[in-house]
Amino acid sequence: MSDDEWNHIIRSAKQGESGPWTCPECDEYTVESGQRFEQGHVVEHTLMCFACQAEVVAPA
Repeated sequence: MSDDEWNHIIRSAKQGESGPWTCPECDEYTVESGQRFEQGHVVEHTLMCFACQAEVVAPA
């Protein structure tokens, strides 16, 4: 796993970009983001590749 590439995608998601992104694991252009909310605020970002199922979860 390329932590630098995942970190770049996480930063992009936190800045409001919606993807899709290229997966650092399988190089497919299929990474999408989701968000978990609590009391109307984003508390967590989930990024998942729909091709290889790689997933990363990061606090907001």
